[in-house]
Amino acid sequence: MTTWNRRAFLSGFLGATASCIGKLGLDSSSPIPSYSLTFCEQYLASSSSSSSNDTVCAVAVVGVRIVCLLLMIGCNAVMLGSFLDGMNESGSVAASALSTAANFCFSAIYGIVLFHESVSWLWMLGFMFILVGVWLLSTVNLTTNTAIKVEVEKRKKNS
Repeated sequence: MTTWNRRAFLSGFLGATASCIGKLGLDSSSPIPSYSLTFCEQYLASSSSSSSNDTVCAVAVVGVRIVCLLLMIGCNAVMLGSFLDGMNESGSVAASALSTAANFCFSAIYGIVLFHESVSWLWMLGFMFILVGVWLLSTVNLTTNTAIKVEVEKRKKNS
């Protein structure tokens, strides 16, 4: 795998990971805030003041959400840097296609494993088309493209 493939693939992975962290931390139906609330309530159960425990646990849940938000922002920042490096090295088309395909794949994995989402056969067919498209784009030889551009420039100078 060449460097641009790794960087574009990494940017797709990081984008999917950032969205997963955002959903886990910020979605109202997510288990992470409820787990942190339950853990806090169990930890503070021996304390006598239940009203202060409720306040402490509410602050703890907000803290967990803020940590998830910061992780999501950080992951997106690293993803953008990786994606720009990939585009600089290979061009925007190949890097965009590989990054999008990796993001799509990892988003599906996160959805199936963490959120128990179902995947239809039509979705799988679409994903196969995306993979075929990425494979076709990856088979393009960059030196051939450069040679064609040089030939076109020579013809323009001669005419």
